[in-house]
Amino acid sequence: MPTIDVIREMYNASGVHPTTDPDDPRSHCFVDRYKKHLCKLITPGMRVLDLGCNAGRLTFAMEDMGAIATGVDFAEIPILHAKKVAYRRKSQCQFIIGDIVSLPYKGNTFDLAVLPQNIGYLSYQSLELLSVQLKEILSENGIFVVIMQDELVKRAGKENLQDCYNVQAGQMRANTTIPNKGVYASPWHCWTVAFAKYIVEKHLHLQKLEQIGEYKFLLVFRNKQGNGSL
Repeated sequence: MPTIDVIREMYNASGVHPTTDPDDPRSHCFVDRYKKHLCKLITPGMRVLDLGCNAGRLTFAMEDMGAIATGVDFAEIPILHAKKVAYRRKSQCQFIIGDIVSLPYKGNTFDLAVLPQNIGYLSYQSLELLSVQLKEILSENGIFVVIMQDELVKRAGKENLQDCYNVQAGQMRANTTIPNKGVYASPWHCWTVAFAKYIVEKHLHLQKLEQIGEYKFLLVFRNKQGNGSL
């Protein structure tokens, strides 16, 4: 089964967890962790895209910051929940089921796209395909924000690394146990900041790289079409 289908199956089986449910206070910790960084980039009326939005916790937060927010995710169950939350809140957030490496948008559709802590679900080729699309769908000087952990920094020195690491695919083998449903595969690609930066910079210009946690980093890229400084 393709990796994307394996991950989709896991997320649909797990449903909406309290830490991803926008209506549950336990999801606010994730939002608060990155809100101060996004607030510096989002301006009122900005069109933003939440890539891999799950049930929309960050999508709704960006709307609260003044953005016109859209969320996309390949798992149907979280998206259906996000739509219900939007209806109850009378929110203008839009949610679609889709693959972020095959986005259904044309040029100049968004001013900012964010990939929040989920780069590990993308293969190296997938990030390349996403970057190519963002070059097209982001506005002139549009922003691509990557919030990620550096797996080399996180896992350096761990003795069992070779037991679960696929060298050729750059992928960690892992399983997630979902109560009353079983054990599901949840593979995770090993990304470093340097490699993510290398791939995205082929298409977008790096504006900022900041360490925001023990092994977490914020990368801000700009869609700069012409010459000139960022």
